[in-house]
Amino acid sequence: MKPTRPALTVLALVLAVSGCSRQFAVTVNNRSVYDPRLPAQLLQVVDSDLQGCINLAVQQQGISNPAELTVLSCAAANVTDLEGIDQFRNLRFLDLAGNNFTDLRPLTSLPQLTGLSIPDNPVTDIAPLLSMESLTAVILTGNVRIPCTQLDRLEERLGSNLTRPATCRS
Repeated sequence: MKPTRPALTVLALVLAVSGCSRQFAVTVNNRSVYDPRLPAQLLQVVDSDLQGCINLAVQQQGISNPAELTVLSCAAANVTDLEGIDQFRNLRFLDLAGNNFTDLRPLTSLPQLTGLSIPDNPVTDIAPLLSMESLTAVILTGNVRIPCTQLDRLEERLGSNLTRPATCRS
């Protein structure tokens, strides 16, 4: 079978790139999917937008070990799933404002997390936060579908360190 012209072009491109001594990064829709400057042991999460944000944070903070990541800001990053974030057990502050996730259960495996900012997400259940003893400050503005009873319970523990949404679900 004779290779087609596009297949030969792709093969030539792959061979040319693989023969280069320069490092290169591969991005899709401005999200890094491969970057040789990132640590080889970088942990992976399910959501590609969250992964891109983590990759950028690791690079910007000059971290060689993902376990060293203590602050992560992924505001308005189109995050829809937090599964896998529990691998970053040293996170102390997490900003996920303006995304599109609902499930907070992955956060319960972050024993060092003290500050959480998740305004303007479609969160409807904050029960997982109620069991997180490490939390000392939480911002929930814009999440108007959270039950008032859950907000009251979290406010009992955090006091003025809870920023509630303007309304809640009865």
